[in-house]
Amino acid sequence: MRSVLCLLIIVLAVLACGCTSSAPAPTPAVQTTSSAPVIPDLTGTWSGPMKGYDEGVGFSDYSNATMQFIVTGQEDRLFNGRLVFTINGIQESVGVAGVIARDGRSFSMAEKDNGYTTGQVLSKDEIELTYLHDATPHSAAIDTLKRV
Repeated sequence: MRSVLCLLIIVLAVLACGCTSSAPAPTPAVQTTSSAPVIPDLTGTWSGPMKGYDEGVGFSDYSNATMQFIVTGQEDRLFNGRLVFTINGIQESVGVAGVIARDGRSFSMAEKDNGYTTGQVLSKDEIELTYLHDATPHSAAIDTLKRV
């Protein structure tokens, strides 16, 4: 009888303390939504100095040359246009097609029969292009361009 009474007291104590209640419902995790980067509008004309290296020539600031990057079309992150080089008064135009990275800052483009260029949007009106050409003679260039 004494055992039954002790057992009954223990059961009542457990019930009174709430140890038999069900576990609380899980709290949903807080979801943070990050906004997607804004896709920059590259359309228009960009111009600026060039600096580079050409195999067999060496380093140069291309003082006898000017460059324009003209973006004629853009749909979402894809764009197209041309690079126009004026060297000693003679113009050469190269078609380009490119894509803006998901970060909304970096971009890459292929130059028709002429190599590859990567770029960074520095501000709404300034970009930097980095060009690499792996044919003979090989070359590399950095161009800081401003929107005209």
